[in-house]
Amino acid sequence: MELSLPPGFRTHVFVEEAPDGSLLPQEHWTLVGDLAVREAWTQAGLPEPPGTLWVAVEESAKRLGVLVPWLETWARLPLMRNATVVAVGGGVLTDMVGLAASLYMRGIRWHAWPTTLLSQVDAGLGGKTGVDLDAGKNLAGAFHAPQRMVVCRSFLRTLPPRQLQAGRWEIFKMALVAGDHAWAETLLAEGLPDSDTLLRALLAKGEIVHRDPKEAGERRLLNLGHTLGHALEAASDYRLLHGEAVGLGTLAACFLAEDQGLPAFPAPFLDRTAAALRHLAPMVAPWEACAGLLARDKKSGPRAGRPGRTAIHCILPCPGAPAEQRFLPPDAWAPAHRRLVAALT
Repeated sequence: MELSLPPGFRTHVFVEEAPDGSLLPQEHWTLVGDLAVREAWTQAGLPEPPGTLWVAVEESAKRLGVLVPWLETWARLPLMRNATVVAVGGGVLTDMVGLAASLYMRGIRWHAWPTTLLSQVDAGLGGKTGVDLDAGKNLAGAFHAPQRMVVCRSFLRTLPPRQLQAGRWEIFKMALVAGDHAWAETLLAEGLPDSDTLLRALLAKGEIVHRDPKEAGERRLLNLGHTLGHALEAASDYRLLHGEAVGLGTLAACFLAEDQGLPAFPAPFLDRTAAALRHLAPMVAPWEACAGLLARDKKSGPRAGRPGRTAIHCILPCPGAPAEQRFLPPDAWAPAHRRLVAALT
């Protein structure tokens, strides 16, 4: 079924139980996919067009140089400006293919077929593409929305439990952005999310993206959990999955919000959230390893009235109310990091 997003939304989104080949481009297309899902793709009877690339993808390979052989392959085919590239894989691959499509011939169409929960509710929707630099995550990129996104729940059955739970934290974040404490509670359970959960998360994100496509204001709310989360992810040498880091960062943001004078979340809710994250405690880096990464966060900028001092757009959740944005110095996160570590022990 096609998702009913606002008129003029740049991506047509389909949510299906199983892959539907009729949603693939009918001509002039190629594919870049994650090797981990090739078997699931071919067993579903889906084609591999000329120039198909199946690649091993992990966060450490999310670099500009990795894109060059893809672009050269497309040029040799040759792939023309009216062609479409289909991305089949998780969030890292989706980000990379989207950026490569934005670069080739100054921008060609692309479709996202996300295969992980995290990419289905986050990376595939909204047009953010990017790769990492030594200084931080996603510092080189472009806004280049896919023309079509196809979400198939059957791909989720190929995921290990850890990947499923990691993706669930992105939906948990969306619930707290909306101030829906009850929805967030339900997402602490494990298991395969149903179609209604996927639809709800996609609609919530789609409406925000439509109102603020270039992240000039409201869309920054979607960075809940990502500020400290990105620092924790990088400081762990990417042993933490992105979704796991977002979960940790979201819990820390609950603590920061309380430190900033917002209403506190109920202790039982925070305890249950911490319990679901406790197995990640050995990978949580000390504050000293995170502080420098926070100062280089791409959401940072000069602090008003404080020359040479940095501040970051921080997203603060609030029980029963939409999240808020505040511009805070990186060291404001230090007490929240301490509370996070204590909650996980």
